[in-house]
Amino acid sequence: MPKTIRFIFGLILLAAVCQCNQYPRKAQSSILGYYDLSAHDNSGLLVFTGVIRLTSLEQNHLKGQCTIVREKNAPQNVFNENGPCEALLEGKTVSFDLAPFMDDGGLLFEGQLDEGRISGVWKLDGFVTSEVLGRFQAVKRRN
Repeated sequence: MPKTIRFIFGLILLAAVCQCNQYPRKAQSSILGYYDLSAHDNSGLLVFTGVIRLTSLEQNHLKGQCTIVREKNAPQNVFNENGPCEALLEGKTVSFDLAPFMDDGGLLFEGQLDEGRISGVWKLDGFVTSEVLGRFQAVKRRN
C-alpha cells in the first residue's frame, strides 16, 4: 500500500511541475492572432492599412501572414502585399519584416507590444534601409 501512495503522490507532483512549465508558453502565445493595421506618414496622412495574422511563436521568432493595402497617399515604393511575414520578439520589442524572402523591397516595422496593441515606426527595406517614414499601429482583434 505505501508504494501505491508514493506512486500517486509522484504522479500528482509530476502533473503540477508540467503545469508550471507550460504557463509561460501560454502567456507568450497570447500574442498570436489577428491585428488590424494602419500606418501614417510623418505628416500624419494615412498611407496603408492591412491585417497582420500571427500564427506561430517559436522561442522569439514569430511567423504569420500579412496583407498591406496601399492608400493613395502612399510612397511609390509601398505596394499592395499579401504573403508571409516574420518578426523577432525581444521582451516587448517587436521587429517585423513583411517580405522576409526578399533582400530588399519590403516594409519593416519596429515597435512595442502593449496589451494587444503593437505600435511603432515603419521603414522601407531596400539596398539601403530608409529613414523612418512614419508610424504604424496594429490592434489585436477581440474574438
